[in-house]
Amino acid sequence: MIKRGEKIVKKTFDKIDSPHELLDFMSKNINYGYLGKSGRIYHCDDNDFNDNWFDDYILESKDDILKTLYGNCWDQVELERYWFDKKDYEVKTIFQMVKLNYNNNYPTHSFLIFRDKNDNWNWFENSDYENRGIHKFESIDKLLKYQYDKYLELLKTFNISDDEINKIIFTEFTKPVINISAPDYLEFVINSKPIVIKEGSDKN
Repeated sequence: MIKRGEKIVKKTFDKIDSPHELLDFMSKNINYGYLGKSGRIYHCDDNDFNDNWFDDYILESKDDILKTLYGNCWDQVELERYWFDKKDYEVKTIFQMVKLNYNNNYPTHSFLIFRDKNDNWNWFENSDYENRGIHKFESIDKLLKYQYDKYLELLKTFNISDDEINKIIFTEFTKPVINISAPDYLEFVINSKPIVIKEGSDKN
């Protein structure tokens, strides 16, 4: 049975008519966290939030995230994809990580970009609070280079080595199978279409 609050959230989501309205909805309603295989919702302040995600995480569907109101960047991108596809925008979904052959604590990130009516490419970001917004660029190359530079800036706070910097990858991935595990998601996005980041591209 769908609870009254869930109906209100879904009804509000269904009425969204612009990317800015979507960002406003997500910033007010979707919190950072993830859904476990047992149905548990993990919150950022849970003591086992980081310890359990790799083994217990499952990728949420659009309906899952509108019910739980929690999702990490992997989940939130799929909610965004659903809305942008429904509105017939040209979109790409991008994954970034430091691909190493040993365990590491470097963050990964998935994000969505879309082309607007003026032929600009826009980075839509909700899950990353510090960069939340819709960021417009003249070209996709400038957008991706800007995102690469932001990612590198973050990684340097983890004291990443020069050799490890060379292991940064960006891929363009299609819609994954819903409710897959973290290892399966990573295998899917890592083996998706590689992206070459071009030098000399700055934000407008």
